[in-house]
Amino acid sequence: MQDGVTSSGTPPKPERAVPAALRPLLWMGFPQSLLTWKPRLPSRNWSIFWASAATVTFLYYEDRRQCRKILQEYKDRVRGLAEEPLAPGDFPRKVTVYTAKYPGDDDYEVGAMYFRRYVKPILVAAAVDYEIVSGTRYGGLARELRDRIHERRRNLAGVLPWPSPIGPNAPVMPFLPTPAEQLQRELDGAVVLIGRPALKEWAWGMKQGWNTEIPAEPVDHEELLAASLSEDDVFQEQPEDSSPNASSEAHDETPLASSTNKFMLPSQIGLQSMSRPGMPSFAGASASHTSPASPESNSAATHPNLIPPSTIPAQPPLCFVDFTNLVGWRNIPRRIAHFFNHRQDVRRGAEAGISIVLGNKSDAKEFDVGPAGSIQDQPPQGGNLDWGLAEEDVYPPRFDKTPARISKEREDFYKTLQTELQASREIARGQREPTKAEKREMPRGEIELRDDRFKNERDWHNLLMGWQILTPASGVAWDEAWRGSLRVLRSREPNESVPSQLNEKVLVEEVAPAQKADA
Repeated sequence: MQDGVTSSGTPPKPERAVPAALRPLLWMGFPQSLLTWKPRLPSRNWSIFWASAATVTFLYYEDRRQCRKILQEYKDRVRGLAEEPLAPGDFPRKVTVYTAKYPGDDDYEVGAMYFRRYVKPILVAAAVDYEIVSGTRYGGLARELRDRIHERRRNLAGVLPWPSPIGPNAPVMPFLPTPAEQLQRELDGAVVLIGRPALKEWAWGMKQGWNTEIPAEPVDHEELLAASLSEDDVFQEQPEDSSPNASSEAHDETPLASSTNKFMLPSQIGLQSMSRPGMPSFAGASASHTSPASPESNSAATHPNLIPPSTIPAQPPLCFVDFTNLVGWRNIPRRIAHFFNHRQDVRRGAEAGISIVLGNKSDAKEFDVGPAGSIQDQPPQGGNLDWGLAEEDVYPPRFDKTPARISKEREDFYKTLQTELQASREIARGQREPTKAEKREMPRGEIELRDDRFKNERDWHNLLMGWQILTPASGVAWDEAWRGSLRVLRSREPNESVPSQLNEKVLVEEVAPAQKADA
């Protein structure tokens, strides 16, 4: 390469001279390349990339900044309640939070996470205690509430003793609350419902708990189901002259239809009636399967059944938190938009927290329902029964296929059950030698198969019951005995607050010396 000529034959570009204003920096040690650098705009593609990245980053940062600002604003409105003194024998106010498994989502903690993220900070700032009751499966919260209310009715009737927090035979402690004080503390608190699934399961548990006739002694629903399963002919020996096809068809019909008049699961009743608009309740079907020799029937002679009250006792005020869980592929665009708009959830949760903290049963409004006899079973039902009705529009379609999936799983299970049961009996009786596959994994015995069948039937029964409660085709349960006993916490105005008094005291202490010095 010749001097002044590049390999391509073109003369090199002359070096840019250092501007006169920057020449002193050259003698101070700054490199000449830095002083002669001439900035220029990036290319079109890089400009698009940096503009997009900056926009997304700004939207995320601004949303989270607004979230912190809103949350701090609402927390400052209630900090004064945490500064109020508490007597040694008193307990802080406590609210009960109900969350249910959201349709289509395998994570049953999403409702509790929503509460902890958006509502809990307001309660903590006001020194309000809380208890979370979550349903881990469909209908789990409803069954839990039903059993709790049944126990409460037996306590009120004097059939069962009131539970003690330190044990049944523990001595009486002066600082422990009495049953009357426990009930009063519940009324002074509140019931928080996170989302429409929790509302539906709470209402179902209330109706089956307060408005049904129950035996005086506690009932184990799993024992009733096991007794019902033991009465059918699934594990009976088939005649030798019967063909395998006829045997399998007979057992296939056992779980799906009433092949015997003695046994029909409540879940089978639900499968047969799911095409009808009015779906039956599970409480009556479950309670009607008591065996004649069961302990419940023996105790019924001495303790009559508890009839439902004409009016339920006063209940803690309600607070509904509108929570929509965007599940499924079709909700991905809405989830992306929601990622940059969390401040809406923060404000909604903070408003609910303010209503809980500043509200009580004395200023709560009455539960809004239609006139007696005008409330239908299907939504829309009007009033507060339509809380969160728009949430059901985002349920994934696979949730509607739950009964069909249960039917298919039950059919496949009973086919496999008969095959495995027959192989196990033949090998145990020495009628044939096990095959190579059976030697690697021997067929299960009858005891294991019975236990497996009971667990599957229990899960199917509970799953179908939960589906009937949560399906969009069914409304919120209601009973006229609730009228006048349910109240709802009202929304609070922006000027309603209990600000902290500590900051004002500090300000007064700082201003007073300055005023004395000026005087």
